[in-house]
Amino acid sequence: MPMHQFKLLSLLLLSLVTLCYHSTACHVTDREALLTFKDGITSDPFGILSSWNRTGDCCTNWAGISCNPATGRVTSLNIPAMTDAIDAYLEGTLSPALDMLSHLSVLRIVGLKKISGPIPPSLGSLTQLTDIALSANNFSGSIPSSLWGLKNLKRLLLSSNNLSGYLPEDIGMLRGLVYLDLSNNQITGTIPQSIGNLTSLSVLDLIQNNFSGNIPVSISSMTSLRFLRLSKNHLNGVLPESIGSLLKLETISLFDNSITGNIPSSIGHLSMLREIYLSDNQLTGKIPSTIGNSTKLLTIDLSSNNLSGPIPQELTQLHDLQTLDLAFNPLQIHTPPAWLGNLGVFRLSLAGTGITGPLPEWLQLAKSITILDLSSNSISGMIPNWIGSITGLEYLNLAHNALQSTIPTEFKNLVNLMELDLSRNNLSGPLRAVLEKGNSGLFGGFKTLNLSYNSFTGGIPEDIGAMEELSGIEMFDFSYNPLGGTIPKSMKNLNSLKEVRMASDGLSGEIPIGLLDIAVMTEFDVSSNQLTGRIPKHSRPLPADGFKGNPGLCGEPLPPCKQN
Repeated sequence: MPMHQFKLLSLLLLSLVTLCYHSTACHVTDREALLTFKDGITSDPFGILSSWNRTGDCCTNWAGISCNPATGRVTSLNIPAMTDAIDAYLEGTLSPALDMLSHLSVLRIVGLKKISGPIPPSLGSLTQLTDIALSANNFSGSIPSSLWGLKNLKRLLLSSNNLSGYLPEDIGMLRGLVYLDLSNNQITGTIPQSIGNLTSLSVLDLIQNNFSGNIPVSISSMTSLRFLRLSKNHLNGVLPESIGSLLKLETISLFDNSITGNIPSSIGHLSMLREIYLSDNQLTGKIPSTIGNSTKLLTIDLSSNNLSGPIPQELTQLHDLQTLDLAFNPLQIHTPPAWLGNLGVFRLSLAGTGITGPLPEWLQLAKSITILDLSSNSISGMIPNWIGSITGLEYLNLAHNALQSTIPTEFKNLVNLMELDLSRNNLSGPLRAVLEKGNSGLFGGFKTLNLSYNSFTGGIPEDIGAMEELSGIEMFDFSYNPLGGTIPKSMKNLNSLKEVRMASDGLSGEIPIGLLDIAVMTEFDVSSNQLTGRIPKHSRPLPADGFKGNPGLCGEPLPPCKQN
């Protein structure tokens, strides 16, 4: 190789070595700032910051740190990402010394649970910040006003802390903000009108705070908004008609507020809308027919309002609809329209909507339904034989109606059914007709079963503990039925049982040994029966109220048995 080429190659290699050396050298100012932050951590039982030491280079050896390779200045502080432990945490405070990280663009300290104290106002001096994520910690106090001056900020995520105070008008200065999540805090006051200045905002999440007042009319200016989440606050006033100008909206979540007035017809302009949650408000008037224009809708939840009927037939235009929940509105629909059976929804809830007469026959054609809630109506007559044709059902609630019949044998065809509530009707016959429902193998075993306040007879089957359909049951309620008989010994084999309710069932005999030792059991109620004998010893505390009203029972938690 000619000498000049050799010298050129040597110079190139030297340059690369020099560059590599500089790319791994952490700036001394940033190193000291990070070590000062670590000094503010009083407990690190999972070793999240164990790699942060003076012998290693913070740019290459410290977990969660990224640097500019040319300058060695820290650009990203991202912890945790170093452990898979669900309960991993750091205990301590957020050091104001982080303001020395003058080149920092990403600050992410998420899910550490016990990082507490205030968010340092000095963070507002880090003018290159684009991302602040401090969610799922234990920060308290107000959001520092200095943050509103961070012109480069794109994402501000402070959810799931204990932050208080209010949002000032200055929030409107963050005109480049794309994602704002302050959910699950204790922020009070009104949502400032200046929020409308955030015209680049895609996500606004203020769920579960203490906001009050009206939804700002200025929200109509936020034309980039895709997700509007204001649920679980104390908002009142009306839903602005101008919401129809937010043409990119995919989700409207305003449930559990005190919003009044009508659902604006302009909602039909939102062609990108996929989810609408307006439950638990004070909305009145009719469901706008224009809602059928939002043809991408997957979920409509308008439950627990004061909406009136009819249900608009334009819903048939929503070919992708999966959930329709209109429960607990005074719709007074009496007979639900048959076209509901053609919607193809998975979840249909018309509880408390004024349905009368027999179960609608079109239900037997609604093969897509997996969750059906028709409770708290005035449905009467028999449970029809065709109930067994809705084979996709996983959840069925017909409680608080006026049904009066035995359980048809076709009920066994509901092989996917896991949760059933038939309480507060006048159903009769043996329990076995329900308990021997078939199952589909992996799915279809009962998880919860409520048959209380009916007229079932014939006792509890002796082999209940061996029934495959009940092998994973967690709750059953047979209370207030004239069942009679004894408590089967096999019931102790239902080792997933958490809640057992058999009050006022006319039961006699003794409580089987071992039944009260089911490890996960938290409630056991056999009150007001004719049970006798000593209550079996049990390791878990059970309230005395669950045993009262049985004159022949004695022993812990009731008074001691008399010695013979």
